[in-house]
Amino acid sequence: MTDFVLPTLAALIGVLAGYGATTLYHRRRARDQDTDVRLLRGRDTDRINALRSRLAEKEAAQGVLASATDTIDAAYARLTARSQEGGPTP
Repeated sequence: MTDFVLPTLAALIGVLAGYGATTLYHRRRARDQDTDVRLLRGRDTDRINALRSRLAEKEAAQGVLASATDTIDAAYARLTARSQEGGPTP
């Protein structure tokens, strides 16, 4: 009877040890993947924020250029209106 019990116990211990090792491996792997995802999302958030700030800077610069263009257009319109009327030009 002991010839049958000892190999069976050894096999059960081996199966349990393998199950435990596999469970630990998968838990660590899942934790590492979660960490990787968090790091990637953090990097993506940083990149998105950098792009947003650059876009805001470009929009501000475009606003300044539009204002300057409007001022130049208005001055040119006044200048051409005076010259067409035959008045003195500055």
